[in-house]
Amino acid sequence: MITDKGIRIDRVGGSSPASSSGRAHQALLALTAAALAIPATNAHAQAVGDVPTSSGDSTLLDYRYAGYREGDIPGSKTASGQRSQRYDVDSHQFRAATRLGAASDLTADITVETMSGASPWFIIPDAKGKPLQVMSGASIHDFRQSLQLRADQHFDDLSGSLLAGYSSERDYRTSNAGLEGSWDFNGGLSTLSGGGGYTRNILDPTEGQSARFPTRIAHAHNDEGNGFIGVSQVLTQYTVLQTSLSGGIQHGDLSDPYKLVYVDGNTRNDTRPGNRRLLAWTTRLRQDIPKLHAALHIDYRFYSDNWGVNAHTAELAWYQSLPYRWVVVPRLRWYSQSQADFYQPYYSSLQSTGLYSCDYRLSPFGALSESFGIYKRLGGWSLSVRYEHYDSSGSFALKHVEVENPGLVKFQVFSAGIAKAF
Repeated sequence: MITDKGIRIDRVGGSSPASSSGRAHQALLALTAAALAIPATNAHAQAVGDVPTSSGDSTLLDYRYAGYREGDIPGSKTASGQRSQRYDVDSHQFRAATRLGAASDLTADITVETMSGASPWFIIPDAKGKPLQVMSGASIHDFRQSLQLRADQHFDDLSGSLLAGYSSERDYRTSNAGLEGSWDFNGGLSTLSGGGGYTRNILDPTEGQSARFPTRIAHAHNDEGNGFIGVSQVLTQYTVLQTSLSGGIQHGDLSDPYKLVYVDGNTRNDTRPGNRRLLAWTTRLRQDIPKLHAALHIDYRFYSDNWGVNAHTAELAWYQSLPYRWVVVPRLRWYSQSQADFYQPYYSSLQSTGLYSCDYRLSPFGALSESFGIYKRLGGWSLSVRYEHYDSSGSFALKHVEVENPGLVKFQVFSAGIAKAF
């Protein structure tokens, strides 16, 4: 969704290439993700379904809550010199999954979110050229609701999935559809998977072309097509390796209608290219350690697009089983990206390209997040609690960042879930 002043928050999950290896019906047998994320940062918390239900279960009912709280921007980084509150999101997700006979599954996710707060608007230089953040001022309030459906069909060594979804809020509507498939071969030790999808986004910004914001667009849209191909290989009795390539093409109005940029003493609208080509390579290693009743997860992702953004993500997680059906999961994630070719915190002159953006999500930065999850099985019930802390900074980046964007975000997320399988 896009808020009054431009924070884009997307739901993560669904047709993620990395999650599509192996038989699709296994998704029904786990407590699955309920997530929020800032694009490219994977920023918001995930209540991950790591505790499987019994193989005889045919129906899963799951409720998840996540509370996302951004840290304040200190007065030293704002144009007003005052500490500024930022964004809060409360998310409720309901999942119902059922097996339709021996070879078909159906899953429905309903998400309801309430959002409030202030977000970065544009950046101005002080007398020494230091960038200072101008915030949106008045508190933003919004409400989002979405429905995502997934139908899976399984054959001897083949599985296919059909996905469709719709999301709406005050100023933004999106619909999506996709197909996925997988093939198990080599005696079930190897799985080849692939798929594709299409998304349509429609924007109707608040106060578009109004007396207050005469240059803000009143209506816009953009489209995205994406696809992936991946392979999963069982290397040993306790080791599985997954790797995948995914790509996408975005076309249409990709600018943020709520953001401005400072150009030689004046403000202009955020203006970005009308197309974006994305490519990502993801590799995951899963190592079971029976003697410790534990498993090690190692993930790496490389991302690149034609806007000039290159990004690296590395994640390390330890899944520790404890007596009485407890599982604890500490996790550490590092992220680093370069800046978009047209990004600057502010501009001293007009650009021949006509492109402008001071969005911190297009700036060079790095990030570290630490999380800790606790999962408990009680018969057919499963409980989960998870906390994540996220901090972004130029000092975490792979390469030196000369000028750090003052709008870089810090946040905390608390999530909890309860599920019943029967």
